[in-house]
Amino acid sequence: MVTKVEEIRSYLIASIQNGKLAPGDRLPSIRQLANQFSCNKDTVQRVLMELRFDNYIYAKPRSGYYVFDSHQEEVEEGVSLPNSEIANIAYDDFRLCLNETLIGREDYLFNYYHRQEGLLDLSKAVAKLMEETGVYVPLDDIVITAGTQQALFILTQVTFPNRKSRVLIEEPTYPRMIELIKTQNLPYETISRGTHGIDFQRLEEIFQTQSIKFFYVIPRMHNPLGTSYNPVEMKRLIEMAEKYDVYIVEDDYMSDFASQSPLHYYDTHGRVIYLKSFSKAIFPALRLAAICLPQALKSTFMAYKKLMDYDTNLILQKALALYIENGLYAKNSQYLKYRYQKDLANSKSILADQPNLPPYSLHHDSVLFDCSKLDNFKILRQYGDTLENYFCQKSHQSLLQVKNDSCLKQFLGSL
Repeated sequence: MVTKVEEIRSYLIASIQNGKLAPGDRLPSIRQLANQFSCNKDTVQRVLMELRFDNYIYAKPRSGYYVFDSHQEEVEEGVSLPNSEIANIAYDDFRLCLNETLIGREDYLFNYYHRQEGLLDLSKAVAKLMEETGVYVPLDDIVITAGTQQALFILTQVTFPNRKSRVLIEEPTYPRMIELIKTQNLPYETISRGTHGIDFQRLEEIFQTQSIKFFYVIPRMHNPLGTSYNPVEMKRLIEMAEKYDVYIVEDDYMSDFASQSPLHYYDTHGRVIYLKSFSKAIFPALRLAAICLPQALKSTFMAYKKLMDYDTNLILQKALALYIENGLYAKNSQYLKYRYQKDLANSKSILADQPNLPPYSLHHDSVLFDCSKLDNFKILRQYGDTLENYFCQKSHQSLLQVKNDSCLKQFLGSL
């Protein structure tokens, strides 16, 4: 049976391909299409969003939707939408799922829900997403939290099975993890991570001599370095954690865009606590995350979470479940991945013919330069961002994060 979405989509595509809707023509309004196909406006909006993603149409604010001048050319070249347009589509898609959730009015969304780990529909959807990226865990090990920050806060508060007290973090690292540690005056250690990774001899020394509760690490597409551990390094880290009874908290915030397996994939000892965020693939304001917990830690974690909020926002959970189940999450991730790859290729092209470059690493949205040996750093810093917030202590390095092609060209021209 053909759904309304498929019926409307087929009608509009056929109208574009046979010339009934010519390049530059305005499409019928949402109200007109809803009346024509005897459906609600949300159904029509979903079709229009899909056609925007597929480069059949584009939107003009307060005007409507129009046929692209050359659809075939756009499709062959790939995604041509600007980042802001992609973000708007993700937001609109999620809003439709949110509306659908509220229309459903399931009683449990407005009352207590029996499953504190999270909405079962969302847990199942997240489990499938994780399997696609190499994370295989039982459904009951997945807990939905109110963002990564809540999960990290609880982990710093609860007693781990190893009964240790100190947190180890890479330096540089995620600024809000540093804030979390410093605000609570937690005992911590740091280990330097550069473009070539970490010093494993130093890591073993820390594991052996310090009471390390867990090691917070971003193995893939590190923030802000952009680098990843290779499989040999990941396996070595797992073995070392098992040997010295240390847990590893893997923040895999770019899991939807990384090409290699996560650290969790190599864990056979229940040492890795895996964190997945959804903000990169949708929008930052969506405060939902998933954490995969070893059974030895789950009951303690859940007891503390119950004191904080009992249920993570059920309406948002249901909307996210619909967003994933309907293929919207995968579609948006695909286009974002293309955008990141395109931006990365542009940066590589700009850097290719430049002699005598300072040490640098490529991120999905920036280039990170080590300017410590350059005399004119004070001049160069106008083209990027310094990274003091990514360090616990004032760094001796002069790192500069340059975020767009224009600034990159200006930076290189000033060397």
